[in-house]
Amino acid sequence: MHCDNYCLYNKVERKNLKLKNDLRRCRFEHQEISQQELANAVGVTRLTIHSIEKGKFNPSVLLALKIARFFKKPIDKIFYLEEVK
Repeated sequence: MHCDNYCLYNKVERKNLKLKNDLRRCRFEHQEISQQELANAVGVTRLTIHSIEKGKFNPSVLLALKIARFFKKPIDKIFYLEEVK
């Protein structure tokens, strides 16, 4: 393993991180589409979108990529890690 990657891994490993998102903002920037419209577009239920927005559910990598593709944004502009203290 390359030292830079190993050092980054060790720094991240010691922190308590939570996956956060700007999904609601993205929906409103995208013609104020509803949770149901987004759910239909990416093939999940409205409850799944609601749960992701509220931080109660972390999407699979596949679902996160589908959402990013739908909004035509890089995935890290929608989903990001935040340190929990």
